[in-house]
Amino acid sequence: MTKLWQSQAGRKQLLKHLVAHHSVTHSEGERTFPNLVKQQLMQLTYFKQHPDHIQLVSTQDQRQAVVAFYQAPRSKQTITLISHFDTVDVEDYGQHHSHAFDIDKITQTFQEAPHYLDQDGQKDLASGLYLFGRGVMDMKAGLMLHMALIEQATLEQWDINLVLMTVSDEEVNSQGMLAAVSYLDQLRKEHQLEIALHLNSEPTFQQESHDDNHYYYTGSIGKIMPSVLVYGRETHVGTPASGLSSNFILSFIQQEIEYAFDFQETFENETTPMPVSLMARDLKLHYDVQTPFRSFALFNLFLFERHADAVFEQFNLSVQNAVKKGMASYKKRLTQEGLTVDLDMQVMTYQELYQYAVQHHGKEVVQSIVNQVIQDEKEPYRQSVKIVDQLMNICRALGPTTITFFAPPYYPATNASYHPIIQAIGHTIQETLRAHFNRTSHRIHYFNGISDLSYISPSPSGSKFEAYVHNTPVFNDTYTIPFEAIERIQAPLINCGPIGKDAHQIGERLHQTSAFEELPIVLETIIKHHFINA
Repeated sequence: MTKLWQSQAGRKQLLKHLVAHHSVTHSEGERTFPNLVKQQLMQLTYFKQHPDHIQLVSTQDQRQAVVAFYQAPRSKQTITLISHFDTVDVEDYGQHHSHAFDIDKITQTFQEAPHYLDQDGQKDLASGLYLFGRGVMDMKAGLMLHMALIEQATLEQWDINLVLMTVSDEEVNSQGMLAAVSYLDQLRKEHQLEIALHLNSEPTFQQESHDDNHYYYTGSIGKIMPSVLVYGRETHVGTPASGLSSNFILSFIQQEIEYAFDFQETFENETTPMPVSLMARDLKLHYDVQTPFRSFALFNLFLFERHADAVFEQFNLSVQNAVKKGMASYKKRLTQEGLTVDLDMQVMTYQELYQYAVQHHGKEVVQSIVNQVIQDEKEPYRQSVKIVDQLMNICRALGPTTITFFAPPYYPATNASYHPIIQAIGHTIQETLRAHFNRTSHRIHYFNGISDLSYISPSPSGSKFEAYVHNTPVFNDTYTIPFEAIERIQAPLINCGPIGKDAHQIGERLHQTSAFEELPIVLETIIKHHFINA
């Protein structure tokens, strides 16, 4: 029987083929990539006999995820193999961007002009141990490994169900994973599957330039984007005391939240990065002499254990405190000018604004505004900002107001570090790499690159998502998280992938020995030792 991807050469050829297909997020190549994966898998005898076991699952925005199901002869135990196939763009490659997806050509380019790489990249290039190119590390190598596992399972008729899920859009909003989770829940129910493990193979992120250790991750960092829209009062620049600049109040909110230690979390020896604003600006479309009175900011918060409800409560308290400081400063300055101040500013949640708008204008009017924004804007975060702005526009009777809300996307934190099976698998990873390859492997609790593992297990501190559901303007319209399906398909999780460096950079590269020799043995050993021969 023909073996396609069971040798190092076969796996390397498959990876080159996958990388060569451009699949930048939101590109046409991303839309067509699922057909390539299906075409490759259909070479396997098993899928020729069971073509309906490969499904292209549509997302809300008409992209697709691939779900390929190898059904065990008897067992109901199931392992999912999770990867994403979209990549970030290639502008960083400059004039050589057309070679970014050709592993051989980009390597030759760097050999001829090594100054494109930093010192560590040049050293790795000269060593011959690494493959370069966009997507080679993040994360088509993981998909390659999973396709090889599926082939091995079909050839050896493993008595364990494998569900390969490779998805679009991981680099932006994870629409692919959200669609795949819902489909997995249907598949689970249809075949009475018992999900025992979620296995992702995102690459390791080396801790230092000379680091040759392997790392596996027993959780994934969470990310959430609480936001504000400050609605002040407009005035002519010549009479600033007659109005209230939204930029002025927003500056106090930014100082209260950005780089604030209060929003950080620590788990053992790991700490989340500090919060920052990803976007902060007023909503003026062009220059004029009217002072800005509508400004917004989107804040990035990383999570270990906190859930959406706790984040929103803390965020609102910080915003209220900042607005108080801002208004106190505003009033003090006007008083020093000998002016009377008759303005104040309240803080409301989006849920409260929505209810106020419905009460005073009717649900039909409010829904028509939401529908029009969704029609005009494409990105969920832009839709969210504009909906809040439009609703405040018809609720000006509220006076100066700061609205707090969430903008997509949301990645709940996950952590299975101390689950017994994950601890046992971790020991297997370490022993396999040590015994066979003399390589050291260490556990990291949270994969800090953000990953789709966020959608296969509830938050460590409980599924408290109500604040998110009620305060995300586009929730259940253009952005949905299948929280109930996540509860049903939850299982222990681990991220175990090959060694790589410089994700999202021109020097993105993959350690060949790790990817083509070591990880195939590690992943096979995990499955056979803990699930087939256990």
